[in-house]
Amino acid sequence: MMKLLILLISLSFSPLQDSAEKYLNAGYDKYLEEDYKGAILDFNKAAAYAPDNAEVFYLRGVCKSASGEKKGAMDDLDKATELKEDYADAYYEKGYIYLSDKNAELAIKEFDKVIKYNPEFAEAYVSRGTANCMINEKEAAEKDWKKAKELGVGYTEYMICE
Repeated sequence: MMKLLILLISLSFSPLQDSAEKYLNAGYDKYLEEDYKGAILDFNKAAAYAPDNAEVFYLRGVCKSASGEKKGAMDDLDKATELKEDYADAYYEKGYIYLSDKNAELAIKEFDKVIKYNPEFAEAYVSRGTANCMINEKEAAEKDWKKAKELGVGYTEYMICE
C-alpha cells in the first residue's frame, strides 16, 4: 500500500510537464527577442514532451511563419486548432498567412473562425475587411472596418477600399 501511495505522489509531479514548460518558456523568450530559429528549436523540444499542447504548436507556427516557412507554419497551426478547436489566435495567424499570399477567400474563412470564437478580436475585422476589399466586396470591407473601429482600432482612416 505504501509503495502505491509513493508511486501516485511521484506521478503527480511530472518531470515531463516541467520539461515541456521549461522549453515552452525558453522558446517564448526567444520569440520575443525575434530569435525565431532558436525559438523553433525550443518549441520542438516542448512538443516532444507535450504533444497535446496546442500553445506549443501555435507558437512554433508563428515562428515558422516569421521565418518564411509557410508550409511548416500552416501544419503547426492546423495541429494547434485540431488540439484546441476554438483557438482564435491560431486561426488569425492562418488567415494572416493567406492574406499575405493574396489568397483573400481562404483568409476570409480563417478570419470568420476567429470572429466566431472571439467576436471582440478587433484585428480580425481589420484583416477580414482588407481581404474583402481585395476581392472587391466593398460593403463587407466597410462593415468590418466599422466594427474594428467600434472595438477600439484607431487607424481606420487608412482603411479605404478603392
